[in-house]
Amino acid sequence: HMQTFVLGLRYFFIDLVGGILRWPVWWYTRGLLFVVRGGGSWIRSYSKSLALNVWMKNLFVPMYGMYDWQSRIISFFMRLAQIAARAVGVLLLSIAVLVVIVIYVVAPPLTILALITQFVSLYV
Repeated sequence: HMQTFVLGLRYFFIDLVGGILRWPVWWYTRGLLFVVRGGGSWIRSYSKSLALNVWMKNLFVPMYGMYDWQSRIISFFMRLAQIAARAVGVLLLSIAVLVVIVIYVVAPPLTILALITQFVSLYV
């Protein structure tokens, strides 16, 4: 029974230490890729839900089938305003996703730095 206990302790500590050592590698490889892909998917989905490409395709098509020059001008500027507003929405979401990715990359070193400064300040 002692051999089983020792074997269990050995596997526990190897797994614990191995997990702690593998964590940064996972965080900056597969974990980062997962976050980047998720953010890209979120941006694509949001852009698709706003139908930005449909608005751009129909920029010069008059609204309500009215082909006189006044309707064409109104339709053009109305669609242009819609495209601009929707593009700003996609841009803001893209900036937010980029901020989240930067926080994801910077958080572990900053956390470690904060822990070290806290421990150092205890003993100095």
